[in-house]
Amino acid sequence: MQLSFRRRTECQQVHTVRGVSILGVCNNGVSSGGEGHLGGPQPVDAPFAEVDFGAAAAILATKPSPTDPEISGELLQRHYGLMGTIRLLSSEVECTAEVALSNGDRLILKTSSRPEARDSFRFQAAALAGLEGASGFVAPHIVRTNGGTLIFEDDDMCGYLQTALAGMPLHKADAAPDVLYRIGQALGRLSLALGPLKLPAIHRPVLWHVGCWPRLLELEGHLPSGPVADCVRLAMSTYVELIKPQLCEVVWQITHNDPARSTRS
Repeated sequence: MQLSFRRRTECQQVHTVRGVSILGVCNNGVSSGGEGHLGGPQPVDAPFAEVDFGAAAAILATKPSPTDPEISGELLQRHYGLMGTIRLLSSEVECTAEVALSNGDRLILKTSSRPEARDSFRFQAAALAGLEGASGFVAPHIVRTNGGTLIFEDDDMCGYLQTALAGMPLHKADAAPDVLYRIGQALGRLSLALGPLKLPAIHRPVLWHVGCWPRLLELEGHLPSGPVADCVRLAMSTYVELIKPQLCEVVWQITHNDPARSTRS
């Protein structure tokens, strides 16, 4: 579910201090006409037209880019001067790979040959860069290319590199009061750090935009029957009945929605 009734984003993982992890990279978007949403109360559905939902759904339904550890390794060496063991991870549209360096450091390399990935990667990398120096949580660091840029573009390929942090799903953590308190503190500090960021490519169709949620019910037929589908329907109906009516009363900003507890001590 979303945080503080604010905009839904698509995120990687960032970890907070003292064992609580929050978020990594945010990937947010609204239609090209929705600039007024940031910084003021607005109807949640106002900027999201039919064409935006269709475009966002089509992107998510696209098969991931071809995955090849050798290609990832070549890009890593060419643009960062690094070599390591490459392990491909599950992902949506882009190719995500874990890189284990000889000194024990772990990195995450994201690459894609899809045109829309450039805007997505620009947004994600700029979000991580914008969190540098913030306190109250520990975020992955963006690794600059040999040329000092946040992302690289190599013919039809593009991508970026970030540090990796260990974590676990929040639903598997002990929901003790002190843990929930630290998570709330970290999320609040993270929200404050994200609030003033002006990121590139923010106005683009993304299915995780909170304005899409009612339309996502059209896809429930693709859910496998059972407890998961029941939980999704309950969450969506709760959103439509209780949360959506209040969205016009809050200020909009980039935020994060998938907190997790870090395995760090």
